[in-house]
This record gives sequence, structure tokens and C-alpha cells, in this order.
Amino acid sequence: MSADALAAPGPSFVPRLSTVACAGWGIGSLGMSLMFSATGVLMLRFLVDYVGIAAAVAGLLISLSKIYDAVTDPLIGVASDRTRSRWGRRRPYLLWGGLLSALTFVAIFQLGALAGSQWKVAAAVVVLLLNATGYALFNVPYLAMPAEMTPDYHERTRLMSFRVAAVAAGQLFASSVGPLLIVWFGGGVQGHAATSWFLGAIIAISSLVCFQGTRGAPLVAFEPAAFGLRAQVGAALSNRPFLLLLGVKLTYLFGLSVYFAVLSFLFTYVLKISYSYLSLYFLLQGSGMLLSQPLWVRFTRHVGKRHAYYAASALYCLPLASWLLAGPGEPGWAVVLRGALAGLAGGGLLLIGQSMLPDTMEHDFRLTGERREGLLAGIYTTVEKVSFSIGPAMVGFVLAAAGYVASSTSAAAQPAAARTAIYLCASLLPMASTLAGCVLLRYYTLDARDFGQPSRR
Repeated sequence: MSADALAAPGPSFVPRLSTVACAGWGIGSLGMSLMFSATGVLMLRFLVDYVGIAAAVAGLLISLSKIYDAVTDPLIGVASDRTRSRWGRRRPYLLWGGLLSALTFVAIFQLGALAGSQWKVAAAVVVLLLNATGYALFNVPYLAMPAEMTPDYHERTRLMSFRVAAVAAGQLFASSVGPLLIVWFGGGVQGHAATSWFLGAIIAISSLVCFQGTRGAPLVAFEPAAFGLRAQVGAALSNRPFLLLLGVKLTYLFGLSVYFAVLSFLFTYVLKISYSYLSLYFLLQGSGMLLSQPLWVRFTRHVGKRHAYYAASALYCLPLASWLLAGPGEPGWAVVLRGALAGLAGGGLLLIGQSMLPDTMEHDFRLTGERREGLLAGIYTTVEKVSFSIGPAMVGFVLAAAGYVASSTSAAAQPAAARTAIYLCASLLPMASTLAGCVLLRYYTLDARDFGQPSRR
């Protein structure tokens, strides 16, 4: 990218963000990650085996709720760009979006009470759409905030490391503690319902803490848009680095959503081990993401964001490929090793991908002079939702096509084709999707020099 492509050079010195500001913002991802992980790992099987909705229909319902966000996310982003309040442009959405997310998350796992009802599908549609709305109300304005908090290329990576640490902690609660709580509360419908109240409380509390903790964060005041929504979207989509980042996120998150949706099936029907092992796997994965953040921050500053992403992708594919060799009687050390490697690599992929988003927002501002971080965040989260809408639907349709037998227990015998389909969704599909993102990233050239800052520190 040429030096004159930007409207102004970057500052030679930018004050370091305080730890309080970073942590106050980052903790908002704790609740959203918890909800994201719990629904991604548990919801498809819950709807199929405990609510009694057919696998293809359940996957389609989850997909529709996420596609719904393709419309709402950019609108919410633009609304936050234009909001005037004593709490700023973004913070009101953190409060109300977080509370709605918590309430509807709990409602999802109460649907087991409708297992024999003709209204179960309709009730699932309503609750899933409301939950998607709450998530969008919180997450879109939330992701718009980093570009306002600091213009420094490397400081944004540090800020995002707090978010990734919170994401890892949320994943630990949802994916590791969650299955244990389900067993503790008696399993089945009752166990899922009781666990949802515990996890829902964490979602609400983390949102409130984020709302309060960002009171003193550097933010940008309301600025009226110079042109309408359609023109703004068109201008945003002419931002080449932003478009490439969208492609990278689409491919990676599609594979991740397939992987998350199929893991409970893999552990139950292929490995034939209990949810306690699934809990152990996610404990190691979340711990790896959390503990690896300082390493990835330093590594990224040394080699650059693109090359760090390539390294993380290569590492991530190792545990995915190894599932092809897994089977009943899998030793515990193999589950532990896969979880640790997936966490280490996933921490890098999430941090680097997220830190590129405010870079593209700053690039957009320097090119156009328009402050529309909310719009860009809305488009970005739309791509996230589309990615995760395709994943569960893919798993549902693949399992249905392979003859998967829905059952309220894990005792149902599955045909060989269904087990093969589970292997495919747990290994080859997410591997191919991750590597496709690396191909797209080759054409992403935005780096620190485009902001008048040193490329490495």
C-alpha cells in the first residue's frame, strides 16, 4: 500500500492504555464467549436429543437465527454510530444487550419442557431470534470501541489480548465447567436447565462489569454521517483490507463452528467417552488460549500479524488432523494434548484476527474522514454470524444424510456412515477452511508502516 493512500500520518507517540481500561473493556467478552461456546457446543445436541427436534430442522433453526443477524448487525452498528447519550455512543448497548442475552440464553435451555409439544419448533424460533438480537446489541458496539480507544497499531494488539483472555475464560466456564454442571444437576433436560441459570448469571454480571468498567475509556463523541446508509456500506466494502479480513474470518469461523457443533457427537458416539472428558478437553483448550496471550503478543510484534497468523494456523491443523486416528479407548493423554495444542493455536488465531479489525477501521477513517466503526463492526459481526450459521446447518445436514439416529440417550447405535460423517466434520472440513483463510491473507498488506509506526517492536 502506498504511503499517500492514507489521509494523515500516524502519531509518533501514543500514550499506553491503562490496564484498568483494557480489563474493563475486555471482560465484556467473558459473558458473550460463555454464551457463544455453550450454545455452539451444547445447543445442537440439546435441541435434537432432549427437545426432540430433527437434526436437519434443528441445524436449520440455528442457522436462521444467525442469518437474521445479517440484517440486524449493520443496522445496530449504524445506530450506535449515531447515538447520543450521557453514556456515550456504545455503552448503552453493552447494558441492554448483555441483559437480553442472559435472559434468552436461560430460556433456550428451558425448551426441554416442550419436548412433547407441537409448539416446540415455534418456541425455539422465538427464543433463538431474541438471543441473536441480544448478542448483536452487545457485540457490535463493543467491537467498534477499540478503534476509538487507541490509534496505535501495536497497542490494539495488546488491548485485544485482554479480550481473548476473557474469551478463553468464558470458554472454560461454558465448555469445561458447563458439562460437569450438567452431570452434577442430574443430566438430561433437568441438568441443562439448571446449568443455564448458573451460566446466565455470569453473562449478566460480566456485561454489567463491562458497562461500568468502560466509563473512563477513551471514546469518540457522536459525529453526524456525511452520507446515507447505502453509500456508507458501499464505501466500507471498497476498503480492500477490510474485505480480505472478512474473507479470512468467514473461512476460519465456518470451520470452527463445524468443529464446535460436532465435538459432543465425536466424544459420545465415536470415542464413546463421557462429557467429563469433553470438559477436560475444553479446560485445556481454554487454559491454552488464556496463558498463551503474552506469547502471541510478543511473537506478533516480532514477525508481524500475517506471519504470526500463518504459524498459528499450521499449529491449529495438527490436533484437527489427529482426530482421523482417534477411536474408542482413546488414551487420556491424547485428549489432553489435543486440547492444549488447540488452545495455544486458537489463542493466536483469535488475537491476530481480532486485532486486524480496528486496523481496518482506522484505515477507513484515514481514507474517508468518516467515523463509522459501528457500521464496520456490524458488517464484521454479520460475517461471523453467517459463518456460524452455516456450520451447525452443515453438521445437521451431513449427519442426517449419513443416517444419524436421534435419541434422548447416548445408547442409540449409529450407522458406520454417521461415524464417518462425524470424523469429516471434526477434522477435514475445519482444516480445509482454516487453510483457505491463509490463502486470502496473502493479499492483506496493511501493517504498522501504513500508520506511520514501526512495523516491529
